[in-house]
Amino acid sequence: MAVAELYTKYNSVWIPDPDEVWQSAEITKDYKKGSDVLFLQLEDGTELEYPIDPVKIQLPPLRNPDILVGENDLTALSYLHEPAVLHNLKVRFVDSKLIYTYCGIILVAINPYKEIPIYGDAIIHAYSGQNMGDMDPHIFAVSEEAYKQMARKNRNQSIIVSGESGAGKTVSARYAMRYFATVSKSSSKACVEDKVLASNPITEAIGNAKTTRNDNSSRFGKYTEISFNNQYRIIGANMRTYLLEKSRVVFQAENERNYHIFYQLCASADRPEFKHLKLAPAENFAYVNMGGNTVIDGINDQTDFIETQKTFSLLGLNKDFQMDIFKVLAGILHLGNVGIKAVGDDKSSVKRDDDHLKVFSELLGIKLEEMAHGLCHRKIATTSDTVIKPMTKSQAINARDALAKHIYAHLFSCIVDHINKALQFSGKKHTFIGVLDIYGFETFDVNSFEQFCINYANEKLQQQFNLHVFKLEQDEYMKEDIPWALIEFNDNQPCIDLIEAKMGILELLDEECLLPQGTEENWLQKLQNNYLNKNPLFEKPRMSSKAFIILHFADKVQYECDGFLEKNRDTLYEELINVLKKSKLSLLADFFQENEQSTGSLKPNIKVRPARPGFKSFNKQHRTTVGSKFRNSLHLLMDTLNATTPHYVRCIKPNDLKLQFEYDSKRVVQQLRACGVLETIRISAQSYPSRWTYFEFFSRYRILMSQQDLALDDKKQICKEVLKHLIQDPNQYQFGKTKIFFRAGQVAYLEKLRADKLRAASVTIQKNLRCWIQRKKFLKMKRAAIIIQQYVRGERAVRRVLNAAILKQSWAAVIIQKHWRRFSVSRHYHLILKAIIRIQSFTRGWLARRQYKKMQQDQKALVIQKHVRAWLVRRRYQSIRRFVLNIQLSFRVKQLHKKLDEQSKENKGLLERLTHLSTIHSADLNKYQKLEEELQKAMTQKQVIEEQVKKSKGQTEQTLSEFRKQTLSLQAQNQKLEKQHQDQTEELKEKMNEITRQHLGDLEREEQQRRTLENNFQTQKENYEKQIKALIDEIKHLQEERIRLQEQIQEEYLINDGLRKDLAQLADEALVIPKLKGDIATLEMKNQDLDMCLQKQRKEMREKVEEITKQLLGGLEGEELRKRLSPEDMEQLNEDGELWLAYEGLKRATRVMEMHIQSQKENYEKEIEELSFRIDQLCEETTHLQQKVEAENDTNETIRQEVTRLAKENLDLEERLDQKEKQIRKLQHQIKSLTKTIDRGSQANGKVSPIVKKEFLGMLECKTEDEEKLIKNLILDLKPRGVVVNMIPILPASILFMCIRYTDDSNDAEMLKSLMNSLLDGIKTVTKNHSEDFEMLSFWLSNSVHFLNCLKQYSGEEEFMRYNTPQQNSQCLKNFDLSEYRQILSDLAIHIYQQLIQVMEDDLQPMIVPGMLEHESLQGISSMKPTGLRKRSSNYQEEVDKYTISSILQQLSYYFTTMCQHDMDTDLTKQAVKQLFFLIGTITLNNLFLRKDMCSCRKGMQIRCNISYLEEWLKDKNMQTSNAKETLEPLSQAAWLLQVNKTTDDDMKEICAKCTSLSAVQIVKILNSYTPIDDFEKRVAPSFVRKVQSQLNSRGDGSTLIIDAKYHFQVTFPFSPSPQALETIQIPSSFKLNFLTRI
Repeated sequence: MAVAELYTKYNSVWIPDPDEVWQSAEITKDYKKGSDVLFLQLEDGTELEYPIDPVKIQLPPLRNPDILVGENDLTALSYLHEPAVLHNLKVRFVDSKLIYTYCGIILVAINPYKEIPIYGDAIIHAYSGQNMGDMDPHIFAVSEEAYKQMARKNRNQSIIVSGESGAGKTVSARYAMRYFATVSKSSSKACVEDKVLASNPITEAIGNAKTTRNDNSSRFGKYTEISFNNQYRIIGANMRTYLLEKSRVVFQAENERNYHIFYQLCASADRPEFKHLKLAPAENFAYVNMGGNTVIDGINDQTDFIETQKTFSLLGLNKDFQMDIFKVLAGILHLGNVGIKAVGDDKSSVKRDDDHLKVFSELLGIKLEEMAHGLCHRKIATTSDTVIKPMTKSQAINARDALAKHIYAHLFSCIVDHINKALQFSGKKHTFIGVLDIYGFETFDVNSFEQFCINYANEKLQQQFNLHVFKLEQDEYMKEDIPWALIEFNDNQPCIDLIEAKMGILELLDEECLLPQGTEENWLQKLQNNYLNKNPLFEKPRMSSKAFIILHFADKVQYECDGFLEKNRDTLYEELINVLKKSKLSLLADFFQENEQSTGSLKPNIKVRPARPGFKSFNKQHRTTVGSKFRNSLHLLMDTLNATTPHYVRCIKPNDLKLQFEYDSKRVVQQLRACGVLETIRISAQSYPSRWTYFEFFSRYRILMSQQDLALDDKKQICKEVLKHLIQDPNQYQFGKTKIFFRAGQVAYLEKLRADKLRAASVTIQKNLRCWIQRKKFLKMKRAAIIIQQYVRGERAVRRVLNAAILKQSWAAVIIQKHWRRFSVSRHYHLILKAIIRIQSFTRGWLARRQYKKMQQDQKALVIQKHVRAWLVRRRYQSIRRFVLNIQLSFRVKQLHKKLDEQSKENKGLLERLTHLSTIHSADLNKYQKLEEELQKAMTQKQVIEEQVKKSKGQTEQTLSEFRKQTLSLQAQNQKLEKQHQDQTEELKEKMNEITRQHLGDLEREEQQRRTLENNFQTQKENYEKQIKALIDEIKHLQEERIRLQEQIQEEYLINDGLRKDLAQLADEALVIPKLKGDIATLEMKNQDLDMCLQKQRKEMREKVEEITKQLLGGLEGEELRKRLSPEDMEQLNEDGELWLAYEGLKRATRVMEMHIQSQKENYEKEIEELSFRIDQLCEETTHLQQKVEAENDTNETIRQEVTRLAKENLDLEERLDQKEKQIRKLQHQIKSLTKTIDRGSQANGKVSPIVKKEFLGMLECKTEDEEKLIKNLILDLKPRGVVVNMIPILPASILFMCIRYTDDSNDAEMLKSLMNSLLDGIKTVTKNHSEDFEMLSFWLSNSVHFLNCLKQYSGEEEFMRYNTPQQNSQCLKNFDLSEYRQILSDLAIHIYQQLIQVMEDDLQPMIVPGMLEHESLQGISSMKPTGLRKRSSNYQEEVDKYTISSILQQLSYYFTTMCQHDMDTDLTKQAVKQLFFLIGTITLNNLFLRKDMCSCRKGMQIRCNISYLEEWLKDKNMQTSNAKETLEPLSQAAWLLQVNKTTDDDMKEICAKCTSLSAVQIVKILNSYTPIDDFEKRVAPSFVRKVQSQLNSRGDGSTLIIDAKYHFQVTFPFSPSPQALETIQIPSSFKLNFLTRI
């Protein structure tokens, strides 16, 4: 689309204006090509015909749509030109009170001349880690971008802060350094970042001064390198200074001041330590009172001096060095008051008794006479001699002032050197960020050497800036594969060559300075000869003969030549230098040594390569001049900047009167032209200034797309197809990889099409709505008219039919009817009344008689019931008594069976002991076989040995006979026991059969039989016990006998004569043992048969008992019981609960049986362990025997067979043990089934009976040596998930407390102290090792709080005991007071809570802004707007969709569920939820304050919707009482504020009344930042904002804008007693705490 076609009606343009630079006007008539006039209307309504040249067709610049006005980035504007930039800055600065604006890569900062609350630590943390385009423009955003690029690319960075005096350069540089110091804390203890910041007050004190434009103007350039290590922590810094304004030391213009340090020192003159300086108020010193006013409003010099001293100390400058500095400064002040008098025309003198000269000499440690002589004389060296020549008064004054300037310059350099030494670092510098605070382009009425150097430096910086901008623009096009066309830009290299090239201005100036008779006139003449009419950048002024003009990139500047040579030479007479070299003040003497160095010549610690070779002087003497030094330091600076990635901050001064938020368009546009902002705009506008990502374009202009276009799946392709239809000229846009590039004005054209489409849609909607309203109104009026017509027509018909006679008759008929109806109704009423009264009398009599009869019957029934109930109770008691007796009988029968089982086990034990004895004998056989070999060697003693063998054989036979007797006795006893058992079993069978047949018969006879059985059982039990004791005694006797035999054998072994005896004994035993083992086998067979019989009998008895139990439990199933008991009896039983007593008795009996079975199980387990131990011993012995037998001869084959048989018997024993274990498991299953049966019976009666368990005291014994294992297994190695899933989450705390209870009960103070310290250290260790594990922290927070509550609950204090049960009160701690440990544990719990909150906040924080602000929870309400170069990356939508409000809710649900699973106290959970909601609300609100693009009505709707989701979540989780909703109130009010009308006074009152949770600053910030998304929305008028602000001034709620997101509510741990009884707690085996013993 052609640009001329955009000049249509209702569009606006900018026309030049002498006052406001540019003025807006609206086009009243479409412009036609070739027309010589443009019809306009100014904002005040004035009609204007703007002339247009039909040949050149230079139309006025178009104004951007209102939707684009006030953008964060000037490059987002569709029309990029000077008036658009100027207007956008004005709207942001004046209306929105926003001082920062992006212009491509530049941050434009306008000085508000007012303290605004946007620099706190909370703001720093808000910008930290954010992308540059995500937040509102800010110096912190530029700092973050530099820090981020340094960390990502490992490339050095620079922040170049420039601007004219009073624009705020120093403050901006200070905030940038403060940002780096805050976000990059050094790991060392040296507090390097504090020292870096401390350097600012010092350099400002000695290098800043008040000027007519600025109260704190930097009078020198400063480049500060902040060094970082490989972890990107600050490790040090280095400072380089440029071109200190030394002339200010001796001269100040009106309303200006000298450097701040002089006034600070004078303000502190009355301090005792400064008495020797002999200072006075500043008005008494000539060097500081020239400006007329020595005080700055709002500045306290004395307070600032104290701050300066503190920073000196912080940087390590000791008191003596500080005092030396103050002496030099005081000496300069006194030197300015030294009086010089003229002596004739060519001489001058100084009084020797001058007080100020005396003080000056004393302070600086120099001789008064020499100084007085040096001030008035100078030494002139000739070829043959040296001449001392007196000076005139003016020359002497100049010499004095030159001395003062040199002393101060050296002092300034010395202080900077010491600051650099204090900021030095020992480690290796990885990268650095440089902050350049340098003067901007200056042009005054009188411009001298200082302005020339300043503008020269700005020319160099502008060249570097142009090249960098050009390179970035080129990189952007290459990255997006856009065809690159060369863009022309103003190269200022010719101006730089004019200044610094060979035979340039600076070289000619240095050449003239070398000449003894050199003058400014000669130098000017050389310049004119070389450049006038030869170089277009050099001109001669018309009105002055001692000046020249240079056309700089920013403006044309006229320089006065007076003083150029003197300032460039910067000479000081040798006589004065020699005097100062002799000074006793070492600081001053060091200033004038031969090898003096300047901080400006310090070389950086990096290797740099200049972008282009700089000029090198061929004359070494040129380097001694100020211009030469400045040029060299400037080249070094440019080399450093070229080796870094630059970031630009352009500070703008809005007005010269220092008025708050006042905007002078003339001054601003002058600075914009000078600082390169408009040049950036011009370069961007020549190509494709507007750039949109495909997603942004699709979201914004979806309304312009047809259904056919939207049918495509690829949004990128959709955008391409749509643009072909919307913009016919393909040269007006280009498609990149991720963005669409538009020519200037095309976005405005698209906005116009969009607005037209919306306007047409609005008209259609309004048309249909108005039609519907009017039709509805018409239908309503039609229905009303029809009704009126009906009534009117009816009235007319009545009037036509009726007359007066008819009406009279009608009224008479009505009166007659009335009276007749009254009479008939009255008569009918009286008849009914009489009938009712009669019926009531008969009815009441009948009811009274019936009630009397009923009372008589009830009285008689009571008497009958009394006797019947007594009879029923007696019969019921007898029945229940019989039931209980039957149960007791069955229980005793089971006990009898258990005793029989125990006796059978004991028999088996005896057999096993006999088997063991045989194995011992077989083991001894192997020992004795070795003895045979020795016997063969001693054949000579054969006869003696044979006799001994015979004797031993007899003894052995005797022993074996005893064994046989014992075996026979055992067999007899077993037979007797078996017979007795059979008899008893038969008797029991008969009795059980009798019980089954009679069931509920004669219970008295059964009671006698039961007693008889009990007596018999008791006697049998006693007999069994006696027999068992007898067998045990016999076994002991056999063991003793065996031991005695072994001792005898040992003795015989020691004696050679016993060898043959042992051999014979073993041979005999080998023959007897098989027989014994056969006997054992027969006994085992009999025992097995006996076991089988017992099992059968037990089974039969169990079946009978179960039948009886079923009959007792299920009363409805017993036929005989139903026959014997009538329904009334059953009701009475259930009514009084006596049947329940029977069930209670049954349950108690069952519990007793369970206890006996449990004890039997434990006995079995002990026996199994003993048998297992014996089996292991047998296996070991068998293995040992096998190894020995294999080494023997073939004669030992029979012994090997015997060992094998024994091994088989061992296997049989193992099988028997397995069978026993199976029996135990079977019994356990039977117990469970019986328990279930009892439970069913209890449930049928509606009651649950308490289970009687083994009583425990709720204590766990932990030995000292097991303490480490306890902490390791229960704390360090415990996994929370396993505990949560399988058991009580707070079980570890309960176990630990039970251990503490035991140590308290045992009164072991050392053990208690050790255990408490160990568990506290364990919890600290596990939380420290898992400091980022949310589940671990939540788990141990819950357990720590529970452990703390246990210490309180069982402390014995009355305030806690009242919540306990009597049992819990009996378990309170008795011997120790653990209140100190409670405090320690409470502190530990608070620390864990803070860790938990920090972990949750770290996880949740990245989700908040995308989920609450950026994600569109309400589909179709898009707030997408065009952005500039500082926009998001191409994956913007992916980043936005990464987190949604659902992500936040899911994360909150995960936190809540985990804490609930860990059984965390509800109040503590509520506090955590409240803290998280506070974080969500605070971060969302802070980002809303710092993101102007989010302050819109639609975004308010999105926020309100998201808040409703959060409130719904609170309701679902029953967290309404947590006060979490109240923390979202400020955010909710901010969302409401975005949506409400903001036009009338009523709106203003409503805002002030409802926004009570927002401060006045926050409300005004939202109103100023409110941004319409469409043209249909209106901006907030500045007058409305002022009204709201004036209304809110009375609040006094502070000036803080950002809410501290790191604020944490105070956590409290409410006492919550545990109902869990300690004695019922079981320790799971998974805890591996077998070493703990329950008490």
